[in-house]
Amino acid sequence: MKSLRNWLYAIAVVAVVFGFIPAPADALEKIVLGMPVKPPPLVHLPVYYAIDNGIFKLNGLDVKVKFFRGGVATYRAAVSGKSGLDMSWVPAPIAMLGISKGNGQRIFHSMAFLFEAQLAVAPGIKNAKGLRGKTIGIEGRGGYSHTGAIAVLGPNGLTDNDVKYIKTPPPARVPFLVNKKADAVLIHVEQVLLAQKLRPGVTSVASLWKYRPKYMYGVFMARNSALQSRRDVYTRFAVAMMQSNRSIYKDKAGFLKTARKWAKGVYRKHPGIMSQTYDEFVKARIWAVNNGLPRASFKWTNDFNAKRGKYKKGIPTYEQLIDTDLAKAALKRIGGSGGRNEN
Repeated sequence: MKSLRNWLYAIAVVAVVFGFIPAPADALEKIVLGMPVKPPPLVHLPVYYAIDNGIFKLNGLDVKVKFFRGGVATYRAAVSGKSGLDMSWVPAPIAMLGISKGNGQRIFHSMAFLFEAQLAVAPGIKNAKGLRGKTIGIEGRGGYSHTGAIAVLGPNGLTDNDVKYIKTPPPARVPFLVNKKADAVLIHVEQVLLAQKLRPGVTSVASLWKYRPKYMYGVFMARNSALQSRRDVYTRFAVAMMQSNRSIYKDKAGFLKTARKWAKGVYRKHPGIMSQTYDEFVKARIWAVNNGLPRASFKWTNDFNAKRGKYKKGIPTYEQLIDTDLAKAALKRIGGSGGRNEN
């Protein structure tokens, strides 16, 4: 059985790399996926790499992406019942909090559980303690950038009351820092590199995946009823994401091709930024090669939410948050590869 599975996976890889005849469109299961931010940040590219290379189609899926203005907006759309989303990629702390409140959703996979973000600061700010009295740009309270900022402020003796916040939609964070409207922003690696080109002296005072290695970054979640009624569809989606991540680690040229197609136009003017970002991601092992749901990360993030007073009915368990049977089934189908930190 194991040799057969490996043989089938080898066929899948060959099909992805060299092309294949896709299944007829009417034979594909349709999925509407909610994703934050258009154009997408580079850490999200495994989704688009899977689209570009036919990995979803190889698994019998027709995935269409709906974009929203950040993680908070994507989460709200996912639970609204009117967005038409089958699943969504959202910040893990928000997903965990919502599930604890009974939003009817569950987590089933993560393509990137390490917190891919850096706290970039204006020239003259030497470290995180230097943010006292400064202005930080965030998309909203409780969102990706706000919780990330808190994760850095706390260990440095600062709280929300020691800084000022200004609302900045995700596409505006780099301009706010470059144009001196904010003293600090939590942004993606490629955005830090861009900000440094546009405003010499900008530095990063914290890489969150090093600073908070057990902070859970993002997760795919879906309605629990849908996870039950279309179980094989969601399992195949998780398999496709693992195939995409495993392939992208070995295919820098393919990553860069997808980046040139999907990422913000400014990066095409600075192709070195995309190359540097890929190298940083590979070095840090940002993308998960298994199901991306380590218990240690969920425990740390659960405790983080609890310390902030977010849970009113007790801390949810790992099993309450995650459809563990589906996650295990997807990993069994593709075969585990012993990814670092994924245990």
